[in-house]
Amino acid sequence: MFLKFYFFVSGALFSLALTGKNLQFTPPKPEPKPVLNVQQPRQSQPAYDYKRINTNLQYAFIQNKPTSPNPKEGDQISVNMQMICNNKLLFNSTQAFRGKPATYSVNKSGFKGDIIEAILLMTPGDSVVCLVDADALFKNTKSKKPAFIKPGDKVQYFIKLLSIKTKEQLQKEQQAAFTKQINEQMAKQKAVTEKQMAKDHKEMNAWFAKNNLSPLKTPSGLYYSIKEEGRGEVPIPGDSITMNYTGTLLDGTRFDSNEDTAFHHVQPFKFVLGRGQVINGWDQGVALLKVGSKATFYIPSPLAYGTQVRPGSGANPKGIPANSILMFDVQLLNSKHVIPVIPSSLKKDSLTNPSPQIQKNKR
Repeated sequence: MFLKFYFFVSGALFSLALTGKNLQFTPPKPEPKPVLNVQQPRQSQPAYDYKRINTNLQYAFIQNKPTSPNPKEGDQISVNMQMICNNKLLFNSTQAFRGKPATYSVNKSGFKGDIIEAILLMTPGDSVVCLVDADALFKNTKSKKPAFIKPGDKVQYFIKLLSIKTKEQLQKEQQAAFTKQINEQMAKQKAVTEKQMAKDHKEMNAWFAKNNLSPLKTPSGLYYSIKEEGRGEVPIPGDSITMNYTGTLLDGTRFDSNEDTAFHHVQPFKFVLGRGQVINGWDQGVALLKVGSKATFYIPSPLAYGTQVRPGSGANPKGIPANSILMFDVQLLNSKHVIPVIPSSLKKDSLTNPSPQIQKNKR
């Protein structure tokens, strides 16, 4: 019971002594059947040829293997470690982490006597023993010093450096993990979208059959029918678009319009095509129309608001429920090419003799 009590006290102490000071702990995943390999405090220690780093820290190599590299700030190290004072075990990483090595991120030394200064002298495979002034150690932690540790006592560390992951390796692993997570999320979202799209198409085709309609379909899943062909140009991305519209749900609920005074905005609607300023179904559908055209868009929910719920209004208390199929009667009033602004820093001769990059872009 005595040994177990000090294990938990010192476990908190060790974590606090290192976290935010020099080493940040990365906990291992728990295993259902821990494998414990607890070494008891040594009753008699061999004489070590200690070297002094500073007034609070001494170290001696138990094993000094001809390996490389040394740890540096930002690296991650795996170690086996014990803390002992007055023949009492304060911490054992093998016991604390269920047979797994302790993993830490290497930061700057937090105080004079911090064991990181000795660890920075090690290479993988090395073992060291350190003596740390107990007063300095506990002064720099939030843990209370145990009663059996007296002024002037030393805490003895036994440390074996197992491996090092460089900062660059960690960054690559983190980037790979992040990319994997994003790809998994995208694949999951794609599967959800495809499932919803199939459901919407089934519902739309049943509605078309019921209403004796045969709209055209784009590869993306947008349905449309042109009721009146315009005589103007087909807009291109970046054009300033002016439109009239009325939107309804398949059940006939009118949810918005710039031609119905009940919605309190009867001015023509303007936006820039292809900039994501409108739902995807609009960006795709308007690009199919000539100026002056009147058409109807039938937009499956993944090309509209998806799972979003749009709030209602006095004219439409229902709003737009999640995964709603939308129908828009539209008229393309105008499409205006926006003239790009030439930076003032661009000289006349650069326009007369455009650079290879500009020429490339013009093709």
